[in-house]
Amino acid sequence: MLAFATEPFAELEPEARPLTAAHWREVEAQLHGNTNYGLDAQRYAQLEKLGMLHVSAARTSNRNLAGYAAFTLVSCPHRQGMLLAALDGLYLAPQARGGFTALQLLRHAEAALKQRGAGLVQYSSPASRPCDALYRRLGAHHTETIWHKELR
Repeated sequence: MLAFATEPFAELEPEARPLTAAHWREVEAQLHGNTNYGLDAQRYAQLEKLGMLHVSAARTSNRNLAGYAAFTLVSCPHRQGMLLAALDGLYLAPQARGGFTALQLLRHAEAALKQRGAGLVQYSSPASRPCDALYRRLGAHHTETIWHKELR
């Protein structure tokens, strides 16, 4: 059984490094040309100091980090006065998957984000791992498709 909590990035960063690297290898590398991954912990720390970062952590009964849902918070440029929480990363270690774990983690995150004043959550998922069913179960609606192009 997993427990969910809001945790400061500064405190969970050392534990998060192996998970973020696994996340990259498993999900993102194939979409980005297998480039090397490096967690920009300094940037996350800056966002946290500015009050623009939220991390919900999933922990095992022995307090090991088993997953995370990280969001950036910004004023929504299209809806004046609305604080937007955009999903930056969602990952559960393979042993933590199954059942409704991801759903429970995101519900925890949504409740915490609402307490922080967020009025809109933006979910995304890689093309290789669509999360449509999960997001629909949360009550989210498909509103746009995102494409990336590297400028070289």
